[in-house]
Amino acid sequence: MVFEPAGRGSPQPAKRCLPYLRSVGVQALKFFAATGVVVYLWARGDIAWEPLWNSLGRWEHSLPAFLLLSAMPLVQFWRWQSLLRANRLHLPHREVFSFLMVSKFFNMAFPGYISGDILRGFYVSRRASEYGGTGDAGEPAARVVPPAVVASIVLDRIAGLVPLFVLCLIGLTGVWGSLTFAMAQRILLPVGAFAAVGLLAPVLLFLLTYRRPQPEALLGPLGRWPRLEQFVSSFYEGAHRYARNLKLIRNILAFSFLNQGLAIASFILFGSALRIDAPLMSYFLLVPLGLLVTAVPVSPAGLGVGQVAFLALFHLVGTSQGANLFTLYMASYIVINLTGALLYLFPVHAAMPPHAARPAKVQTE
Repeated sequence: MVFEPAGRGSPQPAKRCLPYLRSVGVQALKFFAATGVVVYLWARGDIAWEPLWNSLGRWEHSLPAFLLLSAMPLVQFWRWQSLLRANRLHLPHREVFSFLMVSKFFNMAFPGYISGDILRGFYVSRRASEYGGTGDAGEPAARVVPPAVVASIVLDRIAGLVPLFVLCLIGLTGVWGSLTFAMAQRILLPVGAFAAVGLLAPVLLFLLTYRRPQPEALLGPLGRWPRLEQFVSSFYEGAHRYARNLKLIRNILAFSFLNQGLAIASFILFGSALRIDAPLMSYFLLVPLGLLVTAVPVSPAGLGVGQVAFLALFHLVGTSQGANLFTLYMASYIVINLTGALLYLFPVHAAMPPHAARPAKVQTE
């Protein structure tokens, strides 16, 4: 009789836990590193308690700034809901808003945008698939819904970045006269090139998806993996559907510019509360640049990274309160996004109409 070792044929529990422990360890290191940066800036005086406390006393500036930031999730909700409904994914408003806030909480708690986006994509796909329906070619909703949801999230992210690049270019034109020749060479050319490339990429993607219903060159090599080929094909079909709907694109961009406008206005008000003496147009350049830096998945809510970025950027206009400015923004951002934790613990469910997951045909204008 031959006795086989226990657990043979299946991975050991310790090996299964290694990727999870490694991920937790990396996140913890990032958090402690970011906290260390904040403590260092505090000890050096770049983050000061007194101006932060005094700014809260100037409620005529700080309170409107907080309210403007509180309105941003509503604008982001309508942008994403518009994308979902363009594919006839008709989920109730309160559920979509709940999924969005939960994703924002996880994006804040864990560095990077991927974790929260995966979570909201999973929630919407599962919820829409529960109510069945079919696509235009008769495919079951379980196959049609996930690529459509992924396409909505990708376009939602791209639409959120486009105004940052545009506002950077507008801000450059506004501060052109106040820059010395050396500063113009050091700032204008790299920032202008970065913003131009960042703006050109989505434009080229839009032209590609607008003109070609299917990317034959991309789908060809994927023929060996039918499921992946089907997913990519459905995803591209969703992107093509969005690109052909010019009215939708206009609305999405309008929501995105409104969203970034609220963010910049809140920074201006926080700057007034801190008594920052900086040209108004400089906010249109420095705030989008700083927010782009904090979008890099390094630390939770941009902790540490945002303080360093805004400190360096606002030094260019003669103020040392850039770190304080971002700290006010970050504190408000955390308070607002904590509602996502409550919605995660107490999820919202509502009755849905039948066939809620039935993607629409391409609409052109």
